Amino acid sequence: MNNTTLILPHLYDALHHEIKIDRIDWTIVTRFAENWKLSVADALLDLSYIDESTLARCLARSHNLPYLPGTQLKFDFSEVSLENFDDLMSVGAAPLDEHRLAICNPYDDHRGYLDKKFCEREMIVTERSSIIEALRKHGFNEWIDEEVQARK
Repeated sequence: MNNTTLILPHLYDALHHEIKIDRIDWTIVTRFAENWKLSVADALLDLSYIDESTLARCLARSHNLPYLPGTQLKFDFSEVSLENFDDLMSVGAAPLDEHRLAICNPYDDHRGYLDKKFCEREMIVTERSSIIEALRKHGFNEWIDEEVQARK
């Protein structure tokens, strides 16, 4: 197999550098992803080839994007409506301060799902669990606030 036949060669290179994945394992992962209609990132996690933080660093490296651990993120949901909240959940993205957007998979179609105001932000790659936790907290807080307001 030569480099031109590799699926996602930049991600493979980053993973090969970081976790020493070889072409046989890469073939297993990509076939698993195709068979189960998953992203390669999800397949890597499902098959326990990599932990979430290392995957986020490799995804960032493969796209020349910055990586920040979820513990260092400062989320800013001030521009989030119910409609674009669902879109953010769909692609695993959350707005950050300083006009940035946390994403977990740069291969996802952010521009096809997200409002232009989010796509214009600087994208930062982080762990999916950090994004989902922040979105869940925000959604829960919004729901609780609405319930309190409705009872008044």
